Amino acid sequence: MNNKQIVGYIPKLLFKIYLYLKDKFDPPKPIIEEEIICYEICKKLISLKDSKLTTAPLSSKRYIKNDEHRMFIVIENRMVTLINHIYSYNVYFENDNNYYEIINLIDSEVERKRLELEEEIQSNIKHSLKNILNNLSDQSINDLIY
Repeated sequence: MNNKQIVGYIPKLLFKIYLYLKDKFDPPKPIIEEEIICYEICKKLISLKDSKLTTAPLSSKRYIKNDEHRMFIVIENRMVTLINHIYSYNVYFENDNNYYEIINLIDSEVERKRLELEEEIQSNIKHSLKNILNNLSDQSINDLIY
């Protein structure tokens, strides 16, 4: 047996023991039903076309607003504040996967809308430049005629 096998085998064994003991003494907490329901609400609102999504880069807040369903959601530091036309609810996301999936969904949707806006701006610029070129070409032809 050479040193490479011993060095690789012992850390792997220790890591397996660590994972076993970690699960025994610090079991993962079950996800509460309120968090699951809030997670599903957020996903559905994000997927709706009439929802307005906004991010605040300095405060790391994310906002979801849907006028048709009269819902407003603020997400900040694992706290989701869900406000409808009557009540306000605060739900703390303990599950990492659910929280980061919602964050990624919002961020990717905002990014997609930003790209659409950028394409529209580029299209308008091209259209305007073509108009300027056509006007210049028409004007130079008119100059030649007169």
